[in-house]
Amino acid sequence: MKRKAITSPGSCSPQDVIVNIKHGSYPAVNPDGYDFPKHFVDPATRQRIHTLELLSDGKNRTYSIRNPRPGNWYALVYKKWEDPRTQKVEQQGLVADCHTILYTDLQVKREKDIRLVDCYAGLTLNYDEVPSDFKCMTVDSTEAVNFRLTIRNTSITNGEILISVQSLSLPTEESYLLSCAFDPRLSNEQTINFSPYPSAWHYLSVQRIVGNASRYADCESYRYRADIDEADNRTTVDLMRDDKGRFFTFDYGLPTTDLQDVTSLVNLTSGEAKSLRLNVNQFLDIGGNFAIEASLLMSLKYYMGYRRELRNGSLFAFTERNQFFKVVICLDIGHASVPLESGHCKFNDRVRPALFVLNSTDSETIYGKVIIPYPESGVWYITLRLFCDSAVCPCRTSENGSEYFVDPNALDRDGYMGDKNDTRQGETVCNATAVLSLSSTSCVNGRCSNHGSCGLNTFGGLVMSFCSCSAGYGSWDCSDDSRMDSRVYMLVSVLLLTLSNLLFFFSIYVAIIRLYYSEAMMYTFTMVFSTFYHACDAPAQVGYCVIRGNILQFGDFYCGLMSFWVTLLAMGVISERLRSSLQLTGAIVVALLTTWNMHSFVAFLLPVAVGLCVLLLSWWFDFRSTRRLRYPRPYYTTHLPIGVALVSVGLVCYAFLQTEQNYKIVHSVWHMIIAGSVVFLLPDVRRTAVNPFVPGPGYFKSPFWRVFDRSQARVSTD
Repeated sequence: MKRKAITSPGSCSPQDVIVNIKHGSYPAVNPDGYDFPKHFVDPATRQRIHTLELLSDGKNRTYSIRNPRPGNWYALVYKKWEDPRTQKVEQQGLVADCHTILYTDLQVKREKDIRLVDCYAGLTLNYDEVPSDFKCMTVDSTEAVNFRLTIRNTSITNGEILISVQSLSLPTEESYLLSCAFDPRLSNEQTINFSPYPSAWHYLSVQRIVGNASRYADCESYRYRADIDEADNRTTVDLMRDDKGRFFTFDYGLPTTDLQDVTSLVNLTSGEAKSLRLNVNQFLDIGGNFAIEASLLMSLKYYMGYRRELRNGSLFAFTERNQFFKVVICLDIGHASVPLESGHCKFNDRVRPALFVLNSTDSETIYGKVIIPYPESGVWYITLRLFCDSAVCPCRTSENGSEYFVDPNALDRDGYMGDKNDTRQGETVCNATAVLSLSSTSCVNGRCSNHGSCGLNTFGGLVMSFCSCSAGYGSWDCSDDSRMDSRVYMLVSVLLLTLSNLLFFFSIYVAIIRLYYSEAMMYTFTMVFSTFYHACDAPAQVGYCVIRGNILQFGDFYCGLMSFWVTLLAMGVISERLRSSLQLTGAIVVALLTTWNMHSFVAFLLPVAVGLCVLLLSWWFDFRSTRRLRYPRPYYTTHLPIGVALVSVGLVCYAFLQTEQNYKIVHSVWHMIIAGSVVFLLPDVRRTAVNPFVPGPGYFKSPFWRVFDRSQARVSTD
């Protein structure tokens, strides 16, 4: 990786660059340090993101991923985030135009001699054939695979064998479905049992163990955890897809004739694990946000107030059906897990928290929602399982049996002295209905929390949705305002940037009394455009645009450059005819430069440099022909040095001192300094023997003011 200047002078310092690599989808990260919004899935529960931190110093870096999964891998490369409020506002042309270029080279090393076997027929090996790798294809089923391995021709000097199984790629020490050891000297035949990925390649690695084998699980005792129960019945249902005709916008639901209904009613029975299967396509579906919502379907009485409540710190049971139940929902890619009553999901010997645990205690726990940014491509499984209230009962009941308590001491605290044998037995068989909604949209529901605009980013044939946030807002959906300035601060900032232009009134006043009417008009336009541009460029909370912002921006930059141009021409000793011609020529050239690149230092330097040349040459030719200074002595000794000093200070502030944090103050000072410098730079040569800062005697009788004279001509009275 290199960082170098492109068509600009100067050098570039190395910069920190982050590379995120992920399988199946784009890496969902927040480079600017914002947290993910509410309901967004925890990134730690998804596919691993490989992160590289590089320095653009031209040195090579190598990163290896052992036994990668097959399919598409995606890399996201960006410069390490820095707080923009601390960064300098650099003018184009004054600093090097630095670009960071990343050169990549992908090398793949394939494992050889991977033999094909039958997952359901077993395998026989001689001990001297170990180590070996094998692969097999499973059928479209979630049923467990019983694989029998036989090791022959062993001797007393042989060591133990390590068996590892993984789907889609060769197993590693960190990634496997099953990994256990057995001693072929004690028994040369070993059966291993594992839950497979349906219709997928599985890789079996048989290795010799060097050293202590106690760090590996024993295949003889390698069983599913004894404290975890299995579902009696497991079914799989394919969901129906409904495309909406826009990028990343689709729904999934149970097969139905109602295409407008995006929800699915899933009927559940205790003892059954029901898996719903859907497909997320590569390229087409991975650039949006996939939302999963689930809820328990309760009766009308439940929502009318017949719900569990707390009394003396104890859960008070339903009075409608006297039944408590919960639904555990798991989400997996490539395989289906088994939901557990503890609120976890089990796949082989790996246990992790469930996606949702919905229970009928109150309205807050019957609903769950999660949003998955940039979902991985592949086959998704959503598995639901219902559990009855047998875990919390038998429970003590009230006299009439209409109410029961989970806490056996609750009745005593309520002062009830009934028979302690008044109990209700828990139910082991129950039925319930879950409401499920699966939908994908660009951004979050197609918008960005009303604080930004949703757009599509395309590069190299890849498309992803993103939010462009309004000033001050951030995060994935522009909902985070933690870095936003207060409304008072924003209002003060915009007032500084706008009201600082009022100092141009002094420039206009001085230009008028010194008879520079064209220049006064240009200063007026500069003040107007700058004021309304900064009012429009302010944050949306306090900003106001009279016309489109790009028009105001063009007017601000154009009139600012023209003010420099006409001021330099006014300072020169040239004829009015030549001055008018140069003003018109400058108006055309400055318009072209502003349209070309208004932010470029060249667009500013060119008219100013030409104007200075015209100014100095006119002074030199005039002095050579007359041998005296054209303007009064105080202009050269006092006014001109003050004006030049003010312009110099203003240019230093504008070019080198501005940062995002102090921009409001420094740029406002720039407005005031430039407006004030005109008062000293314009020479007062069209009048004689008057104070340069006040109108002269008879000023309002000048030809300019006759335009406003509305007096009638005297009529003769013959």
